[in-house]
Amino acid sequence: MAGAAATPTVGLDPTDTGLGSANARAVYRDLLRFGPRSRSELTTRLGLSAPTVTRTTRDLLDAGWLHTLGPVARTKGRPQEPLDIEENHGPRFIGAKVTAEEVHAVVATVRGNVLEELTLPVEDTTPEAVVEAILEPVTALAAAHPHLVGVGVSLGGRVAARRTVLASNMLRWDQPVPLAEILEQRLDLPVAVENDLRAMLHGLHWFGLGRSYRSFALLTIGAGVGIGIVHADLVVEGRAHLAGLTEQLPVGEGADGRTLTFGQAARSDHLIERARGRGLLGPDGGIDALRTLVADGDPSARELVAEVARALARAAASAVALLDPEAVLLGGETLDLMRSVGTVLDDTLRASVAPVQRDIVVRDLPSDFDDWARGAAVIAIQQFVSPAL
Repeated sequence: MAGAAATPTVGLDPTDTGLGSANARAVYRDLLRFGPRSRSELTTRLGLSAPTVTRTTRDLLDAGWLHTLGPVARTKGRPQEPLDIEENHGPRFIGAKVTAEEVHAVVATVRGNVLEELTLPVEDTTPEAVVEAILEPVTALAAAHPHLVGVGVSLGGRVAARRTVLASNMLRWDQPVPLAEILEQRLDLPVAVENDLRAMLHGLHWFGLGRSYRSFALLTIGAGVGIGIVHADLVVEGRAHLAGLTEQLPVGEGADGRTLTFGQAARSDHLIERARGRGLLGPDGGIDALRTLVADGDPSARELVAEVARALARAAASAVALLDPEAVLLGGETLDLMRSVGTVLDDTLRASVAPVQRDIVVRDLPSDFDDWARGAAVIAIQQFVSPAL
């Protein structure tokens, strides 16, 4: 990035989060994720002594990180005063979800509630161009939102230690790019970088639809496909940080007799290629044209989409068979297409799992990029609250 024009500093001292000790971070993190609690509840939950909790919460209250709620009467003893984090006037975070076409950026509170969003195009996918494409919305949003303390970036690719993009097929990067370091030098803010599916998984786990479950599976389909797992309240990443991200899960048999993988069955480009091969689409036809055919009742188009819906269901059933999660969450830009052919997806999923598992919760995510960008912001929030994550 030598020779790039300097970007004005837009944030605070990236080495000073202000939360203080490990005990302070533990108290703040618990209240952040699970809501208001009394000091006695924090003592029990965190395994800290009462004097430690009293001292720690006093320091956090004095610094403005927490506030007290109204007294809550008890059947015995004095009323309790629950504590909660200060969200309205607390720190702000930016999350940026990067694709080959655009950067979708949001400003979020420390609880991941989105305050503003901005989407700008990506003109080129070279590392230098992508850095500039990220900086443009980030600096614009930062100028309008004080108290910014961190930035999270998510993209399709392999990421090491939330710092370096090892490779990205989506962006055509085949060499490591120290993206977090480059952006930190330009922004003077802490930056965390993560795979986009993994970032959304963390966002759903901390503040989204997955917050209610100790175990759930997330499956997304579109330009890429992926599977994310939260098991025993922990995000499963795997030895090489590739759990669910390789697209290699077998979901059937192809026309040539070879194993059909989840990626081959469900990625948008493969779906379009099959539609063209069957004469459903012309050389310029894409997903929107296929949506129109399905909406018009074309039987061949509906059957093609049903094939993908069944592949998605088999992938979800594999996750259910292995981990027995409480819920399955589905998302991605072509999920609406799978839903347009009726109950094929749900019927196949429930027929493919054990009878006792057929009542599993299945929920669809919104089709926009908000959950993806918010997931990127949550990566920055996690770095702020728990640097070791």
